[in-house]
Amino acid sequence: MKLDINMLVRQMAAERDIEAETLVNAVAEAISSAARKHYKERNVHTDIDVETGEVESWIARDVVEEVEDPEIEVTLEEAQAIDPSAEVGGIVKLDALDTSVLGRIAAQSARQVLFQRVREAERAVIYKNYSGRVGDMINGIVKRMDRGALIVELGDTEGIVPRSHQVRHERYSQGDRVRAVVVDVTMDANRPQVVLSRTSPMLLEKLLEMEVPEIYDGTVIIRVCVREPGERAKVAVFSKDSDVDPVGACVGLKGSRVQAITRELKGEKIDIIPFNSDLVSFAQNALSPAKINRVAVREEPITVVLRDEEGQPILDENGESLTEEKKEVVLDVIVGTEQLSLAIGKRGQNVRLASRLLDCRIEIKSQEAVKDELATALASMLREMEGISEEEEIPDLEVATEAVSYDEIIPLEEMESVTERLRERLQGHGIHTVQDLLALDAKELSTIPGIGPVTAQKLLDTASETLEENLAEAAESAVGEE
Repeated sequence: MKLDINMLVRQMAAERDIEAETLVNAVAEAISSAARKHYKERNVHTDIDVETGEVESWIARDVVEEVEDPEIEVTLEEAQAIDPSAEVGGIVKLDALDTSVLGRIAAQSARQVLFQRVREAERAVIYKNYSGRVGDMINGIVKRMDRGALIVELGDTEGIVPRSHQVRHERYSQGDRVRAVVVDVTMDANRPQVVLSRTSPMLLEKLLEMEVPEIYDGTVIIRVCVREPGERAKVAVFSKDSDVDPVGACVGLKGSRVQAITRELKGEKIDIIPFNSDLVSFAQNALSPAKINRVAVREEPITVVLRDEEGQPILDENGESLTEEKKEVVLDVIVGTEQLSLAIGKRGQNVRLASRLLDCRIEIKSQEAVKDELATALASMLREMEGISEEEEIPDLEVATEAVSYDEIIPLEEMESVTERLRERLQGHGIHTVQDLLALDAKELSTIPGIGPVTAQKLLDTASETLEENLAEAAESAVGEE
């Protein structure tokens, strides 16, 4: 049998973006399928010479050590009697078949197999193309809604925006343009499924890259991007060029660049924040537009449930969840009373985003709340120092409290035994005040390079003495003024 296969393969490969070898294999499988039906043989192979168009089909047997199915298998001894070069795991040719006698039904079957193989090849090409585009922004047209999901026409295939990847207040109709980011590509029932998202932080990053040339050329780098889709986002950026202001570059003249992105995201407010390697400074930036009085860094032990790759708890032999102890970074943030609602944000939005941006827990208190706590502690100290009973009022307690207000931070410079070099080392790890130092224990301090357990304990002892001296002086001053 002879086919003009060369021209057919070239034409189909060009039209369908499929490799020629894949098409040749599909044609060969189609002919083998037709021959199997016609000759009632289960094991038929077909070879096609693309250059000459010659087609050869033949009955084959798999070479095995022990035959389980004689219709498709032979032993090595039997195979080598036909072909001395036969090996276990290979195949051996038996009788050649005349494919020119294949009937209409066999030809129809061959056509179905060919179309099926071509469709599979097309799907494989689409899967390969899109699986390499995860994280890319893509444009499409809304085709229809399917159980809450948006089905989007992408040209060569369809994409899906699941309900979980849609912004809550956005509404689309058939024919609307939609811009989204590819977050996953899967094979679903042998069909490639391109999963798109309007809620992923990657979409905001790609929009910034498109609008801000300094991000596109790598001068300005996005360090962290977090979103509450449709509501608000925070993006931390820094510049590799000291002459380029990263925030100004992203915001644009009169806010033009960031406003264009806000329009695309249907009104989502975007805070552009300068990244800082110092956690305290970064926290003050992250909580903008609120003005922060003070940030103290500490760690708290937490118990974490271990989970597998699918997010399920890992169980021990008794069926109990396995856990491990970790340290969670906590930021104690003090703000003016009038700044408290601004720092927390609408429904806690500002502090939630800042917490995700910094990857740590944030606890915010107003200056007034801290003063109340301080007043309680100071009252206890004054009663002990002056022998004041619980029934008696403490004179000028409010004055004393103001004197040692949390606003009045005690700088490390007041610790006379701390050298300048050691001070710089502490400040490099976010420890700027005596209060910051006392928020840590000796074990935590000794993790700082150059500070051993002995030095750490001495630092804490000195910090405690310094704080007590300041409190005592303030308390005595307050009582003396009475």
